[in-house]
Amino acid sequence: MNFSPYVNRLWLAAAILDARKQAGYTTDRLSQETGIQRQKISHIETANRPVDPAAIRLILDALRVAAPSHTKIMQAAERAAAQGWWKRYDDEMGPRQAQTADLEAGAGTIFEYQPFLIPGLLQTPDFARARADAARTARSRRFSTARALEARKQRQAILSGPAATPYEVVIDETALRRRTVTAEVMHGQLEHLIDATLNLRAVTVRVLPLDAVLAERLQARSAFSYYTYSDPEDFEIVTVDTNIDDMILTDETKVGVYACLRSELQEDALSAADSLDLLAILAQELLTRR
Repeated sequence: MNFSPYVNRLWLAAAILDARKQAGYTTDRLSQETGIQRQKISHIETANRPVDPAAIRLILDALRVAAPSHTKIMQAAERAAAQGWWKRYDDEMGPRQAQTADLEAGAGTIFEYQPFLIPGLLQTPDFARARADAARTARSRRFSTARALEARKQRQAILSGPAATPYEVVIDETALRRRTVTAEVMHGQLEHLIDATLNLRAVTVRVLPLDAVLAERLQARSAFSYYTYSDPEDFEIVTVDTNIDDMILTDETKVGVYACLRSELQEDALSAADSLDLLAILAQELLTRR
């Protein structure tokens, strides 16, 4: 799947709301003319529920939306209703990771900042397993560490191949030095970061050094991911990491704050080449200390 159902649902919600307002319809009037419950229309316009393409077609007909807008909106509806591979076992892999997989699907670019841990798209199985075992967040009864690791591996496939998604990550040096896993696992993880930097053309790994001067910077207070999309239309989404779940931002003003943070981090991080040198030094230090 080369598109995100969730992103299409968000775009669709805005498109339907705009079409209704352009036609001068209230939700009550639209409900009366289509036979669709007012609450369901509200859910469509707020992207709070799975999409029913048949209902979208009724709404467009009632609002007299013509081509090419009609065609574009229906295509988004079909995509919003689609189910990616992650839907088959979202409880087992964890709903949080399932939503991340959805957002990654079809992304034009992905930027991440990680001040505490190695980001999931670059984690080794050993690192991911160790962190899964240490996690204290609520899980469903069906959660499976093995399934979560399998899903993470499948997510990482977007970084390789001819259609690889351009991915840039800035990792705080603290996250590379702090022992969040055993020395052996961390050494393997650092070697993997080096390998990814050298062998995956779509991947750029940069390190925010401990001595970076951030006195006049906005400064990110938590990890975040910044996704851009070109289909169904130019679209940008930010997810902010918390210990419970990811906060999803689509508001242009809020996303703009993180665009500024992204730019600052790109300016303050070491170059890709210097980051590679530092990763090699840190990996060697782990060998001598253990």
